[in-house]
Amino acid sequence: MTNTPLVKIDNFYFKREDQNITGSAKDRAIPVQITNLKNQGFTSAVISSTGNAAISAAYFCHQNDIDLTIFLSSTVSAQKLNLLKQYNHEIIFSPQPISDAIKFSKTNNVYLLRQSTDPSALDGYSQITDDLLSQIPQITSIFIPIGSGTTLLGISQKLPKTVKIFGAQSSANPTISKLFDNQFTPENRLITDALSVKFLPQKKEVINTIKNSQGNCFTLQNEAIIYASSYLESKGIVTSLEGALAFTAYQKAIKNKIEVGEYPVILLTGAKR
Repeated sequence: MTNTPLVKIDNFYFKREDQNITGSAKDRAIPVQITNLKNQGFTSAVISSTGNAAISAAYFCHQNDIDLTIFLSSTVSAQKLNLLKQYNHEIIFSPQPISDAIKFSKTNNVYLLRQSTDPSALDGYSQITDDLLSQIPQITSIFIPIGSGTTLLGISQKLPKTVKIFGAQSSANPTISKLFDNQFTPENRLITDALSVKFLPQKKEVINTIKNSQGNCFTLQNEAIIYASSYLESKGIVTSLEGALAFTAYQKAIKNKIEVGEYPVILLTGAKR
């Protein structure tokens, strides 16, 4: 993958993973997973996704002549669905897309592109660290939005032990952050819909990775996320609310006088759709 830009604003840096070819950090993991499935002799794959992973998988499977079946929730955004429909992959709407994709994989002997259970995805995400260390070797901390936590774990593999890792989750789905930061008001509306996963096979590893780095994980309110998004747009950075979530975590760390060092990096994981 080509290096994505690192942009400095004031005293912090944004890693623009939203500038990948299909618009998200998923482009780091999916190609590595596809290489792995081809090496194992598979010619077809299945994925369940809220959108970004499916969009990445649809693009790279098309490039590699891999048949792809996509299980989606009916609540997927119209814009993401339209992007998926550009390809001739089968789309199946399901109230339980994750479990249905797993069953489909086992029944039909196709490769399951589920990043939280596929070690090759971690290798893909570690490429982000390779980029960062070439762009800002003096990095002191990194702020990462958490869904399954796979992106965070992949990045952590090659990070120097001196770099603090900070996670970020919405108050509408604080599966990990509530263990670190319980000063929040629960909310029902999840505006960071790309981080809607609740089943976390790697939960313990994510928690330990954050703790071992001397980092933290923040629970953020919708209002603060939206405010952060507006601030970013005023600076010319148009990105997803998941990226704004990571920036909100940085703002909370600064407000609470938590040490982030002179070179904090905020990961912007996806394009605004």
